[in-house]
Amino acid sequence: MTVDTNFEDLKTDEEKVITFINGIMGLEQYKKYLLLNHPGSDTVKWLQALNEPGIALPVADPLHFYPDYAPKISREELLKLDITSPQEAIVLCVLTISKEAKNITMNLKAPIVINPAQRLADQFIAENPEYDIRQPINITKNSDDGRCKSC
Repeated sequence: MTVDTNFEDLKTDEEKVITFINGIMGLEQYKKYLLLNHPGSDTVKWLQALNEPGIALPVADPLHFYPDYAPKISREELLKLDITSPQEAIVLCVLTISKEAKNITMNLKAPIVINPAQRLADQFIAENPEYDIRQPINITKNSDDGRCKSC
C-alpha cells in the first residue's frame, strides 16, 4: 500500500498499521496510523494518520526525558489492548512543538499505549495528579551540529 504523508509518499505493508481502538483525543475519527521515524532523530517519531496526510503528531518515549515516568492506567483499560504486563507495551507521549526549543512540551497526562504484537493502541488519561498536559521538556542544542543533545 502507498501512504501519502507530510514527509513523503511511502510504501508500507498492512502489518505496520497501528489501529487505535478509540482514536486519539480530538482526532477520534482517524483510527489507523503509521509510526514513522523523524529524520535525524532517534527520539522523536511521528504518528501519521493513514487516511489524512495532513495529520501527523510528533511523539516521543517519555522515559527519555522523564526516567521516573510511570502513568497509572487501570488494568481494565490495558486489557482492551490485550496488554497483561507493562513489558508488553510501548508508551509514547505527544509533543507540542513551538518555534523556540525551550517551549517544547510533552503531554504526560494522556499517554498513547501501543501493543506492538497486536498493532493495537489507545490514548489514556493517567490517574497521576502530578502529570501535566503541557510538561516542559529540556532540550539543549549541541553547538557543533545544531541538533539538540536530547534528540
